Amino acid sequence: MTVDTNGFLHHDLLAHITQEEAVLSFSLDGPAPEVNDPIRGEGVFATCTGNLKKAVALGFTTSVIYTVSRLNLTHLRRMPTLLAELGVRRFFIQVIGLRGKSAGKAGDPLQLTPEEWLTEVPPVAAEAARLGLEVIFPKVFLEAGEPFECAGKVAENFFIFPNGRVYRCPLCEDFPIHALRIENNRLLANDGLTEERFFSLSIPEGCVMNKLLQPGNLRYHADGSPSYRISCCLLKQRLEPAG
Repeated sequence: MTVDTNGFLHHDLLAHITQEEAVLSFSLDGPAPEVNDPIRGEGVFATCTGNLKKAVALGFTTSVIYTVSRLNLTHLRRMPTLLAELGVRRFFIQVIGLRGKSAGKAGDPLQLTPEEWLTEVPPVAAEAARLGLEVIFPKVFLEAGEPFECAGKVAENFFIFPNGRVYRCPLCEDFPIHALRIENNRLLANDGLTEERFFSLSIPEGCVMNKLLQPGNLRYHADGSPSYRISCCLLKQRLEPAG
């Protein structure tokens, strides 16, 4: 199992898990305090890296999640070396707002362009793998001729909410189109127009949920055809460590 520590290690947590049972996950959004702390909070870089070193020393497998935005994009390339030095085994790269409309301040958007993503993220992932880390990062843009697959059709993912709603697609979480519900401790299917009715739709843009709910990054050629197709957000690319 993976335990998200959010940068903090508690004695109660360590007392109930073993190195064989859990991977400890930490969140860093920069390779140094001056990059990370304005995003994550004052002092977080020191706390997070200190606890990460402690986890590695105790023999735990560790992973780091880095959420890329305009605030830290240019610093992403410094992360593989730092993580290798810290003894991190897994590197998860997330990209904020890539599929939707960013909630950033006007004139200072957090959202990356497709060009920025393609230029920066895959090369950093390759470098991290070369240094011995397992790397996972979003697919996002399908290559020409690459088939589109919807995780709602090829996998069983369940996103459970306290109000009883159960979604199959995370893009739908703000809309009452959940396919399932928990009622009297039972998982029940909803009737009517739910997210599962959309999964089978085939559109040139790829992910129909992205087209319906978060179309902010779609672009089109002059003839109306999409410039690229968006993959299912639940599908990731994985690079195994070199050697």
